[in-house]
Parts: sequence; structure tokens; C-alpha cells
Amino acid sequence: MRSTVSSLLMSALLVAALHAQDAKSKEATVTGEVVDVACYLAGDARGPDHVACATACAKAGGALGILTADGKLYVSLLPDDHKKSPNHLLMDFIGKNVQAKGYVRVKGGVNGIMIRSVAEAM
Repeated sequence: MRSTVSSLLMSALLVAALHAQDAKSKEATVTGEVVDVACYLAGDARGPDHVACATACAKAGGALGILTADGKLYVSLLPDDHKKSPNHLLMDFIGKNVQAKGYVRVKGGVNGIMIRSVAEAM
């Protein structure tokens, strides 16, 4: 009985460690176009013709993200300190190509980036 309980406990700890590892961040640079996530997912809306709509959506609380050249979408994440909106560094770059540096988190097929700095990509 004692070995069964020990085995179950060890298994639970291993599973917890693996899940914690999945949620860990890694520093990275992501390059791509700043898009409104909802409009992009619903109808591939992006580019200069969608800037006004994306800006209005973001001001209303919609998520912004970075769409890379290879089609990966990185959703901007709320900073761990919860002091600023996840969109605050991207608002001036909607519809433009940027290079964002931050902490990338990937889980369950979702890509996120907690942005530390962003600049227009040349």
C-alpha cells in the first residue's frame, strides 16, 4: 500500500513538473505584422485597409497579436505585473511589421508573447 501511494505521488509530481515546464517562458524576438486577433481569425483581416477597424477593436479591449511571415500568430499577453494592457506597446504599430522582444509562451497550440520592447521592422 505504501509503495502504491508513493508511486502515485511521484507520478503526480512528474505530471505537475511537466505542466509547469510547458508554461515556462523563453526570451525570443518575434517579427511580423500587428493584427487584431479576432478579425484576423474571423476573416483574415489585416494590412493597411484594416488599421482603423483593428484600432477601434483594440481600444474596446480586443486582443492584438503579431502574425509572422510563416503564418504563426502570437497573441500579446498581459505582463506578469498586471500594470499595463497587453496591447499598450502594439497600439502605435497596428498594420505595420514589427520586431518584438519578450517572453514567448506556448501551450496547447496557442502562441503568446509578453512584450518587453517593440520597434518597427525595416
